[in-house]
Amino acid sequence: MKKVLVVLLSLLMVVSVFAQKGASAPKGRVEADAKIRIGVDNDEWGAAIVDLWNKKYPRNKGALEYEYVGAAGATDYVGQLQGDAADVVLCIDGEVSRQAQSLLEMDKTIAKFAKTFAIEPFYSNTNETKNVYVPVAYDGLVFSWNKTMCEAIGLDITDADGDGLPEAFDTWEEIFAWSASLTERPVYKGKKVNVVYPMSLANQWGCYSTLTAGGWQIYAEGDTSKPGFDKPEFKAGLDFLREAAKAKISVEANGQLTPGSSMAERWQEYLDAEISPFALVGSWMDVKGAEAASGSDFKFCRMPTWKGNQLTPLVKTKGFVINGFTKYPNAAKELVKLLVSKDGMQTMVDHSSYIPALTSNAPTIPDYSKEENKREMQVGFAACYAEPSDSLPINKQMACMQCYYNIAIEQSYYPVWDGTTSSEKAQAEIVKNAANWFNTNNR
Repeated sequence: MKKVLVVLLSLLMVVSVFAQKGASAPKGRVEADAKIRIGVDNDEWGAAIVDLWNKKYPRNKGALEYEYVGAAGATDYVGQLQGDAADVVLCIDGEVSRQAQSLLEMDKTIAKFAKTFAIEPFYSNTNETKNVYVPVAYDGLVFSWNKTMCEAIGLDITDADGDGLPEAFDTWEEIFAWSASLTERPVYKGKKVNVVYPMSLANQWGCYSTLTAGGWQIYAEGDTSKPGFDKPEFKAGLDFLREAAKAKISVEANGQLTPGSSMAERWQEYLDAEISPFALVGSWMDVKGAEAASGSDFKFCRMPTWKGNQLTPLVKTKGFVINGFTKYPNAAKELVKLLVSKDGMQTMVDHSSYIPALTSNAPTIPDYSKEENKREMQVGFAACYAEPSDSLPINKQMACMQCYYNIAIEQSYYPVWDGTTSSEKAQAEIVKNAANWFNTNNR
């Protein structure tokens, strides 16, 4: 009992140190001559982080600068530039393992605190051998509906159960039935609404949720040699795709079905041109700016179900790593502590488009009173599927998801949408292509 109490008190002390507002660095913790840089992919956020550091660490004011570093490939940037790269960098979780040898292990205090707020399996999967990564934000797509448009075109937006998704369209059966019933396309702001839901067939990542309509998830068994394309649940996702086409959820100006190969991502058009009542929206997109420009109210939630199955987009996280070649490890660790504190999370919410990836009882949940969209998006992301970041069983240098991205899967399902092939034939082709890819790459 004493041991349990000691552990509990220790954890509470860690949470208190990180979560409390106004905490500044203990004297002498940051190297006296420290000069460090934070690498993030948003200038406004970077400048705000510097301001927060100067406020919280007055003894080390001016020690921190920021530089723009694209999150994609950020760990490679560290591995290549080493000591010339930023000391702390924002990166994508799936890219951490390939440069783990170039990253500094977080101290035990940071690791212990991260476990009080980090969403699983993102934390554990990325820190299997040592703690080098702290996830802070979702990176993915979440379902959205345009409340202003839905009201204008006569859709009932009553949400009796309060889950954020009105009962009139909380299933795809209802959405397809409404779309199929349209003898004339509704008009919104002087334009015909030719798109009900812009499926992103040409974007493999964006189309993933469509393929989950039958309950399928890639590598659901936890075996990276078995993507599961042969499962009946995967075929059901292809059936769903065909049903969407039959319901004409996307047509051209002449009323003809949009060809599958023309179904590129139209997420930005959903926000900027209001082409449809429903869509997926990326975590990086400027929703607030779109609302200000259009006067519309975009809402966010989980995806509608199909035959009782919850559709799930892929989601990753972005988080912070410390450059293993930093000259000032103490300062870098203090910066990470600041970034994951409540003040740090609030700074991210206030000065970037990022959505915090936090558990529901995290001690660092920021104030969303001015960011209702982000609060809603956080709930939507909780219903997404964590993109597997494991390697192949034999070839440890090859990520297992490359099987999904490198077999031209879209060329197999385009004809299903177009009505020129069956789900069975498309599935057989995908299974064959995946097997050939594995035989070549898993060596």
